[in-house]
Amino acid sequence: MAVLFVFREPETVYDCASVICGLQYIMGCSGFYGRGSQFRISRWRRLYSFTVATLGLLGLYGSLSALLADADLRKRLFASDSLVLSIAGMELVMSTMVYVISVLSLQCYARRHMRIYARLAALDNRLVRDFGANLNYRKMLRKNIVLLALVSFVYLVAINSAAIQVSSSHRALFLVAAFSYTIVTGGPHFTGYVHMSLAEMLAIRFRLLQRILDPKFLQWRFPQKQLRELRIRQVVAMVQELHHLIIEINQIYALSLGSAMAHDLAISTSELYILFGQSVGMGGGYQTDDDVQEQEMRQRLLGYVALCMITPLYKLLIAPFYCDRAVTEAKKCLRLVEQLDIWFPKSPSLRLLVESQMCWRRQSKTQFTGGLDVVLNRRVISMFTSVLVNYLLILIQFAMTQKMGEQIELQKIALQDWIGY
Repeated sequence: MAVLFVFREPETVYDCASVICGLQYIMGCSGFYGRGSQFRISRWRRLYSFTVATLGLLGLYGSLSALLADADLRKRLFASDSLVLSIAGMELVMSTMVYVISVLSLQCYARRHMRIYARLAALDNRLVRDFGANLNYRKMLRKNIVLLALVSFVYLVAINSAAIQVSSSHRALFLVAAFSYTIVTGGPHFTGYVHMSLAEMLAIRFRLLQRILDPKFLQWRFPQKQLRELRIRQVVAMVQELHHLIIEINQIYALSLGSAMAHDLAISTSELYILFGQSVGMGGGYQTDDDVQEQEMRQRLLGYVALCMITPLYKLLIAPFYCDRAVTEAKKCLRLVEQLDIWFPKSPSLRLLVESQMCWRRQSKTQFTGGLDVVLNRRVISMFTSVLVNYLLILIQFAMTQKMGEQIELQKIALQDWIGY
């Protein structure tokens, strides 16, 4: 049965990853794409990626330049909150830098990136052929489709609805800017989801290898001693291969993931300030019809900001969880490998295998990292959460102090008018 009645039944790891890698390719952040038996990279695919990246940046800055040429719009813009304008400028600069870094780094490592899927496909073939494993690609593909469809829908609706809401005139330019901004920010977002998908794929295979390393299963499946020892050596080699893939993923995504995490942390704190800091003082007091209409528009824009915040915040807090789970499953595999000489004490070759594996484990402490060797685990989630909360409190306190100063100035002016100065 086809997954969601649209995509064909996945048969390989390429079918499973084709959707998420295809979206990454459409956004210009990858030079390869394909499905079925393999991914492909070519000069035309690279040219397409650079063309999309160039058009996205030109469309964004060209449309913004044309909009700022309007005197009325420029006057409304400069009359806005100065801190919100600085946040918008910071987001524009940071998103551009992150997009350029992601495109260049992933294009540079495109062949190594593609070889990760080739190595996973070869490992899957050995699991199916020699151990009769069922990798259940359909479940993974269905999860990717549902998650990406939901996130993409929310993100596109939020950005384009905000552009339509703001644009009383020049609607076409606003929509071009919104579409270009979606490309510039969507590329690094989908790159983060590809990284999460790779971590989840490794975790699934580590769990499968744990089931294979069950002594009862090994004795039942391979009653012959020589064949059993051969299959055990193959499993241990697969465990090491998956550990090497973690190191390879870290090297490929070092620049793109590190810059994207810094951007997500900065934009999440800034959007939290816009949500909470700008909502302070809304409502209350006598309001004219124009004030009510302006407040309704302001509330809708805050709602759009909240929707836009879902994607980076989800990626920032959930990605370390996937990475931590994959590393935890890897450690469980190594513990099982170290017990092989206990389960099969009459095999000197397995004893030597365990000793060499323990030496390799002491030398190789594998962890998922993201830029500047930040270890991606559950501790990072708590660190990001504490940073978000503390930074949010500081920004809200600053906003309230600013509003209090404005109110004091208004009271001084009213007092001076009452006295007669």
